[in-house]
Amino acid sequence: MNEDERGDQLPVSEADTTPPNPANPIAVPAGQGWQMPEPKFQQTSGYLPEGYLDKVAAFEASAPAEPPVVADPEPMPQIPAAAAADVEPQPDLTEQLVEHAAPVVAKPAVKERSAGARIAMILLGLLAMAAFIAVFLGVIYYLFLAPPNGGSTF
Repeated sequence: MNEDERGDQLPVSEADTTPPNPANPIAVPAGQGWQMPEPKFQQTSGYLPEGYLDKVAAFEASAPAEPPVVADPEPMPQIPAAAAADVEPQPDLTEQLVEHAAPVVAKPAVKERSAGARIAMILLGLLAMAAFIAVFLGVIYYLFLAPPNGGSTF
């Protein structure tokens, strides 16, 4: 039997449950506190309110009839309608771009190392790594693995 099956068979006691929250002594009894007002469903007749058109007419009368005219220093030339309709097809963007050839730069000459120098450097690197590992292991042995010298008879 697993725990889920046993949980159905065990009796529930007051020690197994959480007590309810205590009642709030400051709480207002039902019926005396704030209540939401009843909703108002309003309908309109579809007509404007009384006097609305008079207010709009008075506002329009106080506004200037025409905006002020600003004198242009040069009048716009009149283009005939036939000339305005004659628009040539515009060139494609790829036709307008001009590709410039990039200048050819010669690669700098690289000195080639001889095969002997290359082999010597590899061997020197391997020897340096082996020396480092040997020194590291020696320090580890001396600090942690060497027997203490305090047990001598002299």
